[in-house]
This record gives sequence, C-alpha cells and structure tokens, in this order.
Amino acid sequence: MTATWLDFWQTENEFDESMSANYAYFLAHVETLVSLTSGTRVLDIGSGPGNLEDAWYNRVAELHGIDISERYNALARTKHADHSTVFFHDLPADDYLNFSVVAGRQFDLVIVMSVVQYYRNANEAMQLLANIKQLAAPGAKALICDLIVEEGVMGDVLSILGRSLRQGQLLTMLKLLFRLRFSDYYEVRKQNGILVIPESVWLAGCKRLGLNARFIAEPLTMQQERRNLLIEF
Repeated sequence: MTATWLDFWQTENEFDESMSANYAYFLAHVETLVSLTSGTRVLDIGSGPGNLEDAWYNRVAELHGIDISERYNALARTKHADHSTVFFHDLPADDYLNFSVVAGRQFDLVIVMSVVQYYRNANEAMQLLANIKQLAAPGAKALICDLIVEEGVMGDVLSILGRSLRQGQLLTMLKLLFRLRFSDYYEVRKQNGILVIPESVWLAGCKRLGLNARFIAEPLTMQQERRNLLIEF
C-alpha cells in the first residue's frame, strides 16, 4: 500500500493518462500572461511526464524539468532524447525543496503546476517562493498554479466536472474520479491530506520576500475553484 504522496508519484497511478487534459487547458490559456521567445529559459517545477516540455520544446531556448519521480523523469527523458535543449533533473525525494540541481542558472519563466497541495506545510511553500526568487532572472515571471486556498472537496469536484463538460471530456473525468475513489490516491489523501494555504498567507509570504505577486482572475486549469499566483521580477 502506498503510504505517502512521495511514494504515490513514484509508481504508476491514475493521473498518468489524465494529466494531459488539465495541461491542455493550461496551455490554451497561459500565453495571455506570459510570452515565449526563442531566448526564453523555462524551469518546470514538478515536471511529471513532461507535458510542458512536449508543448514548448521547439519554442524556447531551454527547458529544465525537475521532479521527485524517477519514473516520470525516465519517461520524459525518453520522449525528449533528441532534443538537446530539454533537460530533466532528479530531485531528492526526501529533500524535494533542494534545487541544487539547477543552482547557478537563471530562468525567464518558472512554472509550478499542481505541486504545492502535496507539500507537507505552508513553510515548505514559503521555501518554494524563496527558491524561485533565487533562480529568477531580471524581468522573469513565475506562475504557481492550481493552488487550493480554501477547504471544500465537493466544490473542487463540481468545478472540474463543469470544466470537463465544457471541454467535451466529462466522461473521461467521471471515469478518473471513480478510479481515484477506489485507488491508492484516495487512501493516501485520507492519511496525508491535501495542503490548503489561504490567499492571504501566500501574499504575506511574497511581501516578506519582496516579491511582486498577485492572484490572477483568469482560470488556468480545469479546477476553477483553485487559484493561480503570478509573480513578476
């Protein structure tokens, strides 16, 4: 039985096939907020199987994905073996806020998609902000997406079902939710919970670090109840 979130992402799971739907929605909307050029250097924190890299590998200067899952990194490296500007780095599973694998680099765009809810506490989220500040180039932007800022599992479920209906993917999402209910995901969530950090805590943390940050009105993922934080350097 999978015991922790770290264990969950190291093994095959129900999200392997479904991540692409949420990422497709993100990709269709994100460029209203950021600009991609042939000189853009991108850091993808929690890169998973490489959905972002699949879409952007030939549009930017460099893409660096970092993830705790050796399985996802192996899949992503195989897909991008012929792409010399795409890199995937292993994060230590027991020290996943140690970004030394990309130390000394600077990035024009940092993406964090559906990651923070699996952190252990708000202090780790604040460390993430500090790490991003260290890695951001002058004029960079960072998007921390799909944040849960208030309790309410049912609202989250209804939101994603509504979006799935409008995207023509309701049946796919219903199947996923059914599978999750009877999977390791449900048991791990019961044991470990999902991290909820209010907007006010995020903004206060950004202020302490001297970051210019705001929550954007536009939804960037299929979970409309979740929020997206934009930081501009």
